Amino acid sequence: MSIDNLSEQECIKAIKEGEIFHAEVANGAFTIKIASDVPFICTAIHDGGRVRDGIIDNCALTQAERYFEEDPYTGEFIDNMPITVIGRDSRYEYDLNRGPDTAIYEEAWGKVVWKTPLTEAQKAESLEKHNRFYRVMRALYNRVLKKHGGCLVYDVHSYNYKRKGDDAPAFNIGTEQLDTKRYGEVIKHWNETLNAIEIAEHEIRSALDEVFYGRGYQATVAKEFNNMLVLPTEFKKIFMDEMTGEVHRGVIADLKPKFEKAIEKSVNKFSDLFLKK
Repeated sequence: MSIDNLSEQECIKAIKEGEIFHAEVANGAFTIKIASDVPFICTAIHDGGRVRDGIIDNCALTQAERYFEEDPYTGEFIDNMPITVIGRDSRYEYDLNRGPDTAIYEEAWGKVVWKTPLTEAQKAESLEKHNRFYRVMRALYNRVLKKHGGCLVYDVHSYNYKRKGDDAPAFNIGTEQLDTKRYGEVIKHWNETLNAIEIAEHEIRSALDEVFYGRGYQATVAKEFNNMLVLPTEFKKIFMDEMTGEVHRGVIADLKPKFEKAIEKSVNKFSDLFLKK
């Protein structure tokens, strides 16, 4: 499938008209792929690390410092899925995992982000990117809901674990914002399915709310819709050296198809319980 370059308006039009497409949107701020109309979406909103011209020279953090708190390679784990949305801009420019009021950082993870404070106009430009992303996502959610009567979103992130210890879980599912009474069976099944994964180099364990609690913005937006579940899922960075950024290709090659299989099983569970037949 060829990759188009679409504006926000063109992308939303393609979504609403039921098109099958793969595109870079808004000058490459994110990519969206709809290869078929399935009842689930996979996102990796912090996969990228771009900071736009005009403010990059004012950033007080090196590329390596930004990279440490970004989620590289998370897009690879989902890129074979039928509907994907992958962020290409750095969370240090605007954080898609935060609401609009807190998406533009002055200080983050104990470090000052900008050499001199951004102007209000610069902040507004970054915030418009954040808003643009979620306007597209809302259109996508509505398409899936209209087609299937329900929507499941795998909100994929990664985390640095060395400061937390080697016994930190390989997967963490955050449930704080989820309707655990309604969706508890699906959440439990997702956790158990991830927990059953085995790879050669690492022990795999999945946990609920052990490291992170699922406070990200996608789960917040999901509350606007009926019969929609976002599963905030964190990968432990066992697939890379979190300090140097070196990727462990063998781990990705082993883990990726098993993660894809886990998604397939989870979707089947959600479909059996919540989708119109």
